[in-house]
Amino acid sequence: MKAIRNFVLLTIVAFGAAAPVGATPITVGGAGGPSLEVDPLYFAGYGVFGLSGPGTGANYFASSPVTWLSVANAAGVDLQVTQVLQLPPIQFPQQPSLSQNPGTNGGVPSTATTAQPVVVDSMWTVRNATDRTLDDILFLITRTVPQPGYPALDVALDDNLVGVLEYTTATSTRYYGAIPLGDLDPGETATFTMRYIVAGNLPVIDSRCLLPQLAAAAMEGEYYVPEPTTALLVALGFVSIAARRRFA
Repeated sequence: MKAIRNFVLLTIVAFGAAAPVGATPITVGGAGGPSLEVDPLYFAGYGVFGLSGPGTGANYFASSPVTWLSVANAAGVDLQVTQVLQLPPIQFPQQPSLSQNPGTNGGVPSTATTAQPVVVDSMWTVRNATDRTLDDILFLITRTVPQPGYPALDVALDDNLVGVLEYTTATSTRYYGAIPLGDLDPGETATFTMRYIVAGNLPVIDSRCLLPQLAAAAMEGEYYVPEPTTALLVALGFVSIAARRRFA
């Protein structure tokens, strides 16, 4: 197999083959390197909006109509996104020696599957590119984006790292990966870890392994409500902060 020099993260696109149903926790790694449990939430299909289900349950709820915040790694949007891959990947069955777990499948290159997927982390930084404070931002991963010549891979988010938004329109209910960012003043940033889980071999072009492209969107707090338990935990957090300040 051709040596792969590095991984390339395809560009985030602004929001504007059936996948297996998640979320069933599996353990990845542990083959000469670190192991961890992931809880894959697969998209409903390649290029299809929404996840195949809410996993362990939706954390946020919103209904159409919504005023969306635009998201991209380009100028002229509300939220600018940059990404830095955390290499080597945690698990990479198609060439285990390049991963943190070189003993995957006995070190023999194999096809990534739902039981033994590609797992790669990326650090995302989101910047408020507007001239106003954005309140209670909920950052959303909405779908995979088909690219010419790119295979229709099954792609999942890790339910351990992202919440789920249940988004209802007049004709459908969809589930999106959701990351709360809180308030961001103009120019302020927030960071979080995005975990790519891919049940299939990634394409290799010019010795670079290409991760699938994801579409993102965001909304402010006036358009969504948290699940009651989530809201209670947030409220308790505020009470705790207030108590510490009072008795400091």
